[in-house]
Amino acid sequence: MTTYDALDRYVADHMAAWTEELLEYCSIGSEASDPAALRRAAEWTAARLRRLGAAVDVVELDGVPPLVVGDVGSGSILNAVQHYDVQPAVPLELWTSPPYEAQVRNGRLYARGAADNKGELLARIWAVEAYQAAIGELPCRVRFLVEGEEESGSEHFAQLLDQRTGLREAAGALIEGGGIDLQGRPQVVGGTRGMVAAELVCRTIRYDAHSSLSNLLPSAAIRMVKALATFWDADGAPVVEGLRAGVLPPTKAQLAVLAAIPDDAIDEVRGVFGIEAFVGGRSGQEAIRILTLEPTCNLQSVWSGYIGPGGKTITPAEAHARLDLRLVPDQDPDEIIAAVGRHLERQGFGDIEVRPFSFQYRAYWTPPDHPILAAAIRVSEEVLGKSAIHDLSAAGTAPMHVVCASGNVPITTLGGSDEECRAHAPDESFRLDYAAAAVRITGRFFDAFVTVAD
Repeated sequence: MTTYDALDRYVADHMAAWTEELLEYCSIGSEASDPAALRRAAEWTAARLRRLGAAVDVVELDGVPPLVVGDVGSGSILNAVQHYDVQPAVPLELWTSPPYEAQVRNGRLYARGAADNKGELLARIWAVEAYQAAIGELPCRVRFLVEGEEESGSEHFAQLLDQRTGLREAAGALIEGGGIDLQGRPQVVGGTRGMVAAELVCRTIRYDAHSSLSNLLPSAAIRMVKALATFWDADGAPVVEGLRAGVLPPTKAQLAVLAAIPDDAIDEVRGVFGIEAFVGGRSGQEAIRILTLEPTCNLQSVWSGYIGPGGKTITPAEAHARLDLRLVPDQDPDEIIAAVGRHLERQGFGDIEVRPFSFQYRAYWTPPDHPILAAAIRVSEEVLGKSAIHDLSAAGTAPMHVVCASGNVPITTLGGSDEECRAHAPDESFRLDYAAAAVRITGRFFDAFVTVAD
């Protein structure tokens, strides 16, 4: 059995230098709206993988952020599915420090992308480095698949993968993230939810009118608000008929996994967000099952009329809203978008246009008794010294179906981010001692993986 004392010492000795590396990486504002920054982030990623000793291939398509592929080691293939793009940092005024001027405060590194996904990606690169330096040759082949469109929907990910033979072939894959809860327990999941999104567009009059006519002219803003009010019940739960189309009933094994999750694993999240109750007053096992097994219907944004300084007395001619809907197995994104359109028709709002976004994800779950999950749980518990929380799926979405479905590749997470990392929000951060723990977990996982691969 491999002794990991040398690996742990290497991690402790190099965290300061690695932190400087993450500060540099996070200074690149690689948002979808900035192609030049995306290119710089891709080049930085490729250069870092080359320093690791990986064989690097930068896969290109015209007008698309490149896919950076880095292969290191030999043997059974473990695909690490990651991304170098980040969510938009706005609203900037809500950041304590500028989002692309990374700072370390009280043991956390603050920057957009610190956790999602630059810190998580680097933790896996550091794990390879630490294993090679402290133990020797990797026991498996780690293939990094690092895209630049994940936060905007991975629209071209499949096309990029198709440019090279065999990129989907693997014995296992790592989902981009991983979790540690508020009590320091590792969170290990074997799946990700799917997602589809759409913009709703309402037009009522030819152009914005003087508001003195509002008694006579129909407001697009009011009509949109009335339409949106039909999507949820009084408690805020979605009531779109057809939203559950295609949902597979949970298996006994899946229900057993959910039943083993302690209530506090979900209930403590209320404190993170400063609320006394979840939607509909759900808690404990009910909240766990809803979060894992049910699709969502989320209102991202609504806009209409004038929102600048001062006032502008108009009746708006046009209104917009954006929805995203998280999906579970075995839902078809196209069918869910069609359900939204049918809902509007039935409620008397058939004039509101539904414009699907070009991207869509299907959910992808690994059976909960797969050995790769047992291996991830074992090494996570070894490092963190606490029993793991095993769940069927992450609440969020990643393009695992695109990478893994054709070969039925099993997937898992390895911890790093915690409940307070604020991914997608102002003051996103990565807790550095948990980053070190993620490196140690991942280093051990390489050995555990080869015992269950194939």
